[in-house]
This record gives sequence, structure tokens and C-alpha cells, in this order.
Amino acid sequence: MLGIFKKTFKGLEKTRKKVSNVFSQLSKKSYLDEDDIELLEDCLSQADISYTIINDILESVKDKQSSDNTWRDRAHSVLISKLQIKQSYNDIKKVIILVGINGSGKTTSAAKLAKHYSSNNEKVCLVAGDTYRAAAVEQIEMWSKKLDVRLVQNPGTTDPASVAFDGVESGMSRGERVIVDTAGRLHTSVNLMNELEKIYRVVSKITDQITTLMVIDGNIGKNSLLQLEEFNKYLNIDGIIITKLDGTAKGGVALTAISDYKIPVYYIGVGEGSDDLVPFSPEDYLNSILGKDNE
Repeated sequence: MLGIFKKTFKGLEKTRKKVSNVFSQLSKKSYLDEDDIELLEDCLSQADISYTIINDILESVKDKQSSDNTWRDRAHSVLISKLQIKQSYNDIKKVIILVGINGSGKTTSAAKLAKHYSSNNEKVCLVAGDTYRAAAVEQIEMWSKKLDVRLVQNPGTTDPASVAFDGVESGMSRGERVIVDTAGRLHTSVNLMNELEKIYRVVSKITDQITTLMVIDGNIGKNSLLQLEEFNKYLNIDGIIITKLDGTAKGGVALTAISDYKIPVYYIGVGEGSDDLVPFSPEDYLNSILGKDNE
């Protein structure tokens, strides 16, 4: 089985090809001219790194006074500084509520989290809170059987807050890690956003051990982060899961999320398998993008 670094490295291959090829192409140069700067800017932009970060990188590599380090060292220092955020996996509480827009990969992420925690000898309960799509319930039911974890669902109601309440109440009484899947929604649907707020409110009557994680589709890149601001208006987003990074060259979205929004990325999805949701490591992530294949 691949280690976390190897999975991260393999999963970010498309982004790495875009970024590291340019870094390698320019690596032998001690000074970057305007054409080089433009090439560097273009590759970072295509990787979905925000303009603010790109600007700081370009300013650092243009600095002729910094003779102690190469331009590449200075760029790396800027990048690693952008990933500095208070983050501990111990901060993820006993109840996890997954939110996000349609198609971001919430149900699959719920299953992968269940595999992650059960592999660490925790008892896990999945809650089928997407009551609008029969396919979503069928999907999470299939995963619960495959992973041999308990599932709470209620085909008799379309009220997700009711299902979430029952699932969290029973899960907490059994000492389980509870993972609540929810329906995808856009922030423009006020009723659905209020419903999400209600789910959090009723669960908080049972426990304050709640972490809300937003699932973001890596294929959409930094445009999906605009939804983060909107969701945050209705409930506090504690962290991010970025899915499908193995299928996109927009892997810089994690860097943008942490630096621009000051919200930690806890997990990234780098494949289809149940164990392809890996804990996010800033150093591994950066080395994977820049092509440093060492642990």
C-alpha cells in the first residue's frame, strides 16, 4: 500500500507536470528575465493559485538583493509560508457534518472518512442525510455494507434534520464517530441553506462535538471557493476536503484555500479507492507539486 506522501505525489501528477516542468526549465537560471517571469506566472495561474500568492512569488523571485538563495528557494519559501495555519487532526470532533454543492463528492468522502476512522480502530456511524436523492441513499448504503459500518437512514421522512438528529443521538450513545452526509445545494437556494443551518442546530442540541467540513471539487478549482464564503454565512466551516485532485491540473486550489480563506484543508482526494482520501500535509503537498520525490 502506498504511503501518504506517495499517494499525494501520485495524485497531484497533473498539477505537478504543469508547475514542475516550468520550474525545471528555469532552474539553471540565476536570474529570471521578463519572459521567464511571464512563463512562471502563467503556469502558477493555470494551477489555480490565487493572484495574491502569485504576486508575492513573483516579487520574491524578482528581488536581486537576495543573493543568499536562488529564485527557486525564495519561491519555495513564499509557498510554504502561505500554507502556515493552525491545524490539528485532533481538532476534528466526534460528529462530522459534510456540506457542499451538488456533485462535489460528499457521499464518497463520507465513505472514505468512514474507512479512515474505522481503520484507526474507531467505531463509525454513517448518517444518510441526503434525503432528496434515492441514489445518494443507495450509494451510502452500499458503502456502509462494503466497509462494515453502521448506517442510520429513514426512508419514511424527507426531513434531513430529523435523520441527522436520530443518527447523531444513536451514534453518540454508542461512542461512535458520526459522519453526516447532506444533500448538495447552492448558496442561492435560501430554503436549502436554511435547512442546512437547521441540521446543525438540531444536532447541536445533542452535542457540541461537531466539525463542519466543506467538500470542494478540485476540478472546479478556486471558483468553487467562492461557495465557501457563502456557506460560511449560514454556518461556520471548520475545514475543507478537496476531492478529485488526481483528475485535474488545478491542484493549487488547496494553497489558495488556506492562504486566502484561512481555513485548514484536512483531507484531499487523490483517487477512486476507499483509502484514497489522504490527510493533507503542507510539506508533502508542496513537494508533490514541485516534483520533489522524497519523503
